[in-house]
Amino acid sequence: MTPGFLACIAIAIPTLNYYVKFVILVFSTFLIAGFAISDMLFRPSWYAKQRKKRLIKTPPDYDGAWRIDEKRSGLNDPKMDLGLDFENVEFECGPIALPGNKLLRGWFIPPPNAKSSKQQHDLCVVVCHGGGRDRRQHLRHVPTLHNFGAAVLLFDKQEHGLSDGNERGIGWFSYEGSDMYAACRYAKINRQFQRVVSMGTSFGAAGALIASGHFDTAGKHQVIDGVIAENPPHGKYRFLRDVMHLHGAPLFIPYLVREILAIAVYIAVTLRRGSASITALQVPDPLQIMRKIAPRPLLITHGMKDTVVPFEHGLELFEEAMEPKDCLWVPDCVHTQIINYDFAGWERKVLRVLERVMAREGGVVVLDNKQC
Repeated sequence: MTPGFLACIAIAIPTLNYYVKFVILVFSTFLIAGFAISDMLFRPSWYAKQRKKRLIKTPPDYDGAWRIDEKRSGLNDPKMDLGLDFENVEFECGPIALPGNKLLRGWFIPPPNAKSSKQQHDLCVVVCHGGGRDRRQHLRHVPTLHNFGAAVLLFDKQEHGLSDGNERGIGWFSYEGSDMYAACRYAKINRQFQRVVSMGTSFGAAGALIASGHFDTAGKHQVIDGVIAENPPHGKYRFLRDVMHLHGAPLFIPYLVREILAIAVYIAVTLRRGSASITALQVPDPLQIMRKIAPRPLLITHGMKDTVVPFEHGLELFEEAMEPKDCLWVPDCVHTQIINYDFAGWERKVLRVLERVMAREGGVVVLDNKQC
């Protein structure tokens, strides 16, 4: 080597070290920011703290959306708010449980007008709330389901309501599908229902989809016979990316920074949930399992003004799904409030799916989706 070449190397090495240190510093900064943001996403402002013996009196950021009518808040129990008898139940968590979590808890509400014991075991709709909420979010849906003759099981996911947990927050596509599958198995095996439909909103909707397409298998021994998903998120990275852009743009955070933050937060969320339950890393996004739900009837509903889970999420999931499928897109509707904005449309679509579920005898039933 010539003296000139060696001199160039001597000059380049300090410069290279500077750039390596700079890259490490930038990467570390974004990763630290990702972990900090992930903590806010696990426990957002509306995440309701858990209580041992009773549900929290008023959930944070409660805006009256759970109200049944002007006189009934939807914050009590089936007896107080609906005049319905119910049973407190508990059952084991599914394949994925955060450390220390063993039991899920909820309300089993039998149909009040069943004429025979057989009718009491025909159909059960298992309903799962959104992230940070609890079972009461769906009390306002019970009357319509009961009018069809279905029993209803409202339950709290782990880390929510009265189910096991230590306030570790929202699952972010880790335990939601497992919890829904466990609840549906309880309805079908322990309660011996002939047909079971999984129904949920937001992260509960993601759980309904994942339970059906990942933990369950369509066929003779299927646990879940139909799916109703309200404003379901598309997948973990896509949802996180949308959150970063939605909240970052008004703060004038540059586009590239938002993109990098989305990756950093995705890594943080995945590592934190994966470290608590390794099997959670194997859970697919809803988009990846949509085709496995068929031939079971599927209904996806979404508000077209949803600013939490953008409308495009529900639309793309619907397009990916196979027949039989149906949808309901509600103009001007915000997050988790389909029934509030279009009760008639929601009731019509839901009852149509329940009818198809009860009519199926193993064959494919094609739903008319032209009215989406």
